Amino acid sequence: MPITSRVRSIIRAILLLCALPGIYEAGASIAFVLRERKANADFAALRLPVEPAPFRGERLLVIAPHCDDETLGCGGLMQQTLRDGGDVEVAFLTNGDAFRTAVECMTHRVNVTPSDFIRFADLRQRESTRVLEYLGVKPSHILFLGYPDQGSMNIWHYHWLSSSPFTSPYTRCSASPYAVCYHPGAPYSGESIVSDLQQVIRQYRPTLITVTHPSDDHVDHVGAEAFTHTALDLLRLSPADSGWANRIKLQYYLVHHGDWPIPQGIYTKLPLTPPRPLAYLDTHWIELPLTHAQVLKKLHAINMYHSQTAMMGRFLDSFARSTEIFGTLDKQTIGSVGGSLNPGSQSWSTLSPVLLNPLRDGIMRALNGDANISAVYMALHADSLVVMVKYRDNISAHYHYYVTLRPFSREGQSSMSAINLLYTPGVAHAADGVVFQQRGQSLVVRIPWSLVLKHTMGSAPVLAGISASTTIGNVLVDKTGIRLVHFGAEPSRVNGAQITAYNATGRRF
Repeated sequence: MPITSRVRSIIRAILLLCALPGIYEAGASIAFVLRERKANADFAALRLPVEPAPFRGERLLVIAPHCDDETLGCGGLMQQTLRDGGDVEVAFLTNGDAFRTAVECMTHRVNVTPSDFIRFADLRQRESTRVLEYLGVKPSHILFLGYPDQGSMNIWHYHWLSSSPFTSPYTRCSASPYAVCYHPGAPYSGESIVSDLQQVIRQYRPTLITVTHPSDDHVDHVGAEAFTHTALDLLRLSPADSGWANRIKLQYYLVHHGDWPIPQGIYTKLPLTPPRPLAYLDTHWIELPLTHAQVLKKLHAINMYHSQTAMMGRFLDSFARSTEIFGTLDKQTIGSVGGSLNPGSQSWSTLSPVLLNPLRDGIMRALNGDANISAVYMALHADSLVVMVKYRDNISAHYHYYVTLRPFSREGQSSMSAINLLYTPGVAHAADGVVFQQRGQSLVVRIPWSLVLKHTMGSAPVLAGISASTTIGNVLVDKTGIRLVHFGAEPSRVNGAQITAYNATGRRF
């Protein structure tokens, strides 16, 4: 039976209706990218305070998550430090051994093996040694710690103790397999990473440490900052090390954030400026002007990383600019607070956030405001540690809301797994005495002090790393970096009222 024109019209209408959501998503994505690119390009005129030139005797320690990050972020700073009579040491947290596409390129095979990833890491080590020697760094000051690429956050969350290390899904190793390694056979655990970093810092005694920014998009860059900051702060709290460790300055460089830097490619006369979403949050940004000769030398050094430029040369070239940028963050200390700490309580208005998170800095965050994290607050209250996470829009049942806390004792003790909490609106299930309250854009989490002590083996915590994330199903929508906070006190019963669930409780994952 022939299809009539009326039936055809109905079919077309149905197909159009089915296609509309995809058309909307595609249009919104294109509009977002174009808008962000224009905003970042316009933002290039921003002038930042100028970083003082390195002083004679400066001892710069660069912590790099992967082989090439040190040159992208600090290629000019290293040149200036050495020129002005200072010294430079570089420690690579990983060898970048999980870059599958580059490994496939190297081997000319799709089915690569664990030994191929290890051979690729050896290649990246050799590249880094050549690049840093070209920039003037002594071979004895180039350290490879050998931890697993793409494994930093898994280790932070679930594999702190060396008795149960993380196993890389790429190399199939749970300890460093590399012949050139700062700590041969180092187990893939958080306590091993912090111990190695502390030893590096003690031996070198830097005046300045630079590491990747906690709001960097790459998980290993977030992890590198968290481990470095933990190692340094524990040294600052140690009676044997506090004198010299407290004089060390900690600065951050940025590598990955959306499609930043804009424009991409070789623009040696343009300055590097922070991405617009990060420019006016909690980071104090400064710029380091470079001479044209230093920019050209940095550009050449970047292009000596052949294994990387073959994949993303245009992006890497974007870091050879007339300035480099570095950021600092204020120290965060939490103490006891009286009064109600329910969502919407005025008591929260007396506190400053321990963490600010950029808004609308990606298409997923732009379209999902109820999962877009804006800030994290912390306070000690009664017999609990209380965390409040704020979102751009009202909390929705469509998402999963995560909060992670890893506390440390003065001796650096921490449990195998962090306190990993999941809140799902409408799920009435609690564990370990943790209570959730939801109201509007705020989620308040009450963590019993006894649970915090359990995760520091019964010792009083002095530090904790806090972070939050959101997902829709298994798809990540937003995540914060990890921020280190100091405990200014232990909780006291300044208010006997116990926090009760607002409309739902949560469960651990």
